[in-house]
Amino acid sequence: MRQKRQEQGEHRGENEQFLTTNEIAEILRVHQRTVQRWISSNRLKATKVGPKILRVRRQDLNEFLESQNQDHQEQSLDGYRDTK
Repeated sequence: MRQKRQEQGEHRGENEQFLTTNEIAEILRVHQRTVQRWISSNRLKATKVGPKILRVRRQDLNEFLESQNQDHQEQSLDGYRDTK
């Protein structure tokens, strides 16, 4: 059984790190409910690992943060263009 789990881990990538919604909230200094809303609205990808238990891959969190940064930059540029 242990060997089977190890083989599955190799296929999925053993270095994949998963975070809880609470951990993400602490990292980003937002309320846990905010993280849950991002997941519910499909802005942040999450994996259900049990009833009411969600985990987010570190890579998915990084992609989410990059997309938020791009959105913010585009909004800033739009505001700058509107003033000219």
